[in-house]
Amino acid sequence: MSTIKNMLAVVSDAASGKAVLETALRVGRHLDCHVDALHVRSDPAAALPLVGEAMSGAMVDEMMGVAEKEAGQRAGKAHTAYQSLLAREGLRDSPNEPGRHAGFAMTWLDASGVEEQVVALRGCRADISIVARPTGEAQTAALMTLNAALMQSGRPVIAAPPIPADGVVRTGAFKKIAVFWNGSTEATRAVAAALPFLIKADEVTVLRVEEEEWYAETGDLEAYLAHHGVHTVVSKVLPREGRTGRSLLFATGDIGADMMVMGAYTRSKLRQLILGSVTGYVMQHAILPVLLCH
Repeated sequence: MSTIKNMLAVVSDAASGKAVLETALRVGRHLDCHVDALHVRSDPAAALPLVGEAMSGAMVDEMMGVAEKEAGQRAGKAHTAYQSLLAREGLRDSPNEPGRHAGFAMTWLDASGVEEQVVALRGCRADISIVARPTGEAQTAALMTLNAALMQSGRPVIAAPPIPADGVVRTGAFKKIAVFWNGSTEATRAVAAALPFLIKADEVTVLRVEEEEWYAETGDLEAYLAHHGVHTVVSKVLPREGRTGRSLLFATGDIGADMMVMGAYTRSKLRQLILGSVTGYVMQHAILPVLLCH
């Protein structure tokens, strides 16, 4: 039985929100869990510290009015994207009634404040969060939300890939899953968090990279997975050449993986500075959902 019963899907805006909602729909149906689709409406008062003291009260009121209007339009478009998804799938918004789990359902939540702060607080009370993979013009804001969910909620996070250019979105079960394994604490937590997916998968491929800082055998990991009912496990060692993140993404593509599981920011700060962050590279280029833990 799945240990993931409630999921938080962060719908920041209509564009990135569509990708998050599509991933949430797929995960929710796969694990038969409740999805809370959260939009955080920007608080116009948050812009006040940026206003100069020389500005008149009328100018401040005008700026707050414009900010409030923009926040309302953004929220409206995000909610429309949610309603469109429900209509397409023949679903309806369902009330979130804790203690009365009735399988897959979706609920719209509207909050106000600073998105990363709200997501960190709400994420603590969800089994897993889904956020947009940082990309495009909103990359900085998306990265802040991702980091807040990842670093502050204490919960696993799924980074949803953007909608493909051809508009064709992956659907169905997560049958093949790739696990990036380096023996780190973060990778261990990611594997444990991903068990509901791994148990239901047809095949799990454990990927290792010959790195100097982290290089762990997979025997104990395979035994751990077997104890939890994950039996079809394949291990592959990737040569240490070029960027680790690039090698991982090529390997996930070769096996036709539906999801990737990995620890986040497992390298030391010095190695990240010299070699770059594997997590950062994957976040920039992944075209499939990535389950992360820190």
